[in-house]
Amino acid sequence: MGTLWSLIIIYFSLIPPSSLPDFLFSIKDFVLHFVAYLVASLLFSMGSRSTFGPWKPALLCLLIGCGIELVQPMMLNGRSFSYYDIISNTLGLIFGIILARLLGKRIFTS
Repeated sequence: MGTLWSLIIIYFSLIPPSSLPDFLFSIKDFVLHFVAYLVASLLFSMGSRSTFGPWKPALLCLLIGCGIELVQPMMLNGRSFSYYDIISNTLGLIFGIILARLLGKRIFTS
């Protein structure tokens, strides 16, 4: 599930802004990034059996987000690099990990 969600993030992050669904423009960019990466880290962390806990999947999500930000200006489609997007992605990742840890304890102890 995390892989499919990541592909959705990559797709919507690299298409021209004019191709985005209209409803996305009514949502603040910070919120979109935060929620997208919160869900990604939640899905990867909940499904991970990594001995590193949630950190390995979170690092993967962070690398995907940074990679997207670096590639966007090269696409020449109206996208640009943004430190604010990376900050928002990182905050979403952190909250996703926290949520995964809280949900994981409840799921596995029930």
